[in-house]
Amino acid sequence: MRNGDILTSQDEALDFINKYGVVTLFPVKKTEFPSLYKATKGSRDEKFRDAWMWADNLALDKQIHYGKLVCKQVTLVSLEMFPYFYRLSKGRRLTSTARKILGFLESNGKASTTGLRESLGFEQKEKKYEFLKAIDELQIAFAIAIVDREKPPRLTHIYDIMERWMPRNLLKRAEPINKDIARKKIVAKLLENNVISRVEDTKRFFSFDLLD
Repeated sequence: MRNGDILTSQDEALDFINKYGVVTLFPVKKTEFPSLYKATKGSRDEKFRDAWMWADNLALDKQIHYGKLVCKQVTLVSLEMFPYFYRLSKGRRLTSTARKILGFLESNGKASTTGLRESLGFEQKEKKYEFLKAIDELQIAFAIAIVDREKPPRLTHIYDIMERWMPRNLLKRAEPINKDIARKKIVAKLLENNVISRVEDTKRFFSFDLLD
């Protein structure tokens, strides 16, 4: 737990995410990266239930961005920090599988993990890794967003393209930001919150190099 953070409500969870700018849903092993689960009050089961519920609700209300980013884990980004990550991540080169998924979403609208796999021919077990790797790739590139879940018992994520999901004014805020400024802003936030002690430590957490 960082600096006495003890979360008991969704509003407090939002304040926590806004305070740190970028947090993971669950702890990253052998690091002090801020984690919503770790800061949530309760037993193991209560923490799991509440942290995941709050993250889902805040993302669906578009009060945060929700997707895999830090160490390929579910990451929660404040709206203040979103334009900097979006500007830095957007436009990354994609594999053919990722482009295929993105093209489907662009043409057909939002779709679930199940629907994408069935529509694009990834139902086979041996194709699952290729599909999931491409979904992670698209999230890291800020090309898609998690916009909902399927109904029980599946509960798998539903995705849409980022430009159709996030508020247009938020995306426009990213347009004039220089990539160097975006890097400096993200690094400064991590240093401010003692997530890292030196700039080089960012390489431990992000699949894209903030130092490039």
